[in-house]
Amino acid sequence: MLALALVVSDAYLTVSRRSPHDSSPGGHPGSHSGLALVEVVIAVGLLVTLTAGVAQLYALSAGALLQARHRTSAVILAIGKLEELRAVVRSEGTAGLAGFAAPHTERLDPQGQLLDSRLGAMPGARYDRVWLIDRPAGVRDVVRIQVQVAPVRPSGGRGLGAAAPPDGARVATLVWTP
Repeated sequence: MLALALVVSDAYLTVSRRSPHDSSPGGHPGSHSGLALVEVVIAVGLLVTLTAGVAQLYALSAGALLQARHRTSAVILAIGKLEELRAVVRSEGTAGLAGFAAPHTERLDPQGQLLDSRLGAMPGARYDRVWLIDRPAGVRDVVRIQVQVAPVRPSGGRGLGAAAPPDGARVATLVWTP
């Protein structure tokens, strides 16, 4: 059976239900106020933990966005150079490309404009574009064009690798040259 208790304090009147088996010391209804502090501490801890997780996801998504932006730019720059080289090979053959068997490297600014065809520290360089024109072994009248574009890396690692870096692009085509 529940009993109603009427408690008058300094500024307000409180009515509470108490069980006859309530074991609160002093019998006051406000004696469990320490639980509210524990609840607040737990709630704040959960909020901080969730916020840290969301911040980490935000950082990961920002990194993925930057990588995708570089990859998209690299694909556009690689295909542009591939089409340019394909047009030269079709119109002039390999005679129009002096020294075509060696890889050529170009430095590009963030807008894709050619800065220089030499390697080295260059302010404003954003991408390395490496291209190579060669003849596949044992095949006549066919030229292979390969272009790889990747963001400039301070550690080096330039050249036509087996695979493009995750934020770069590598394209290749075969052109028939009569």
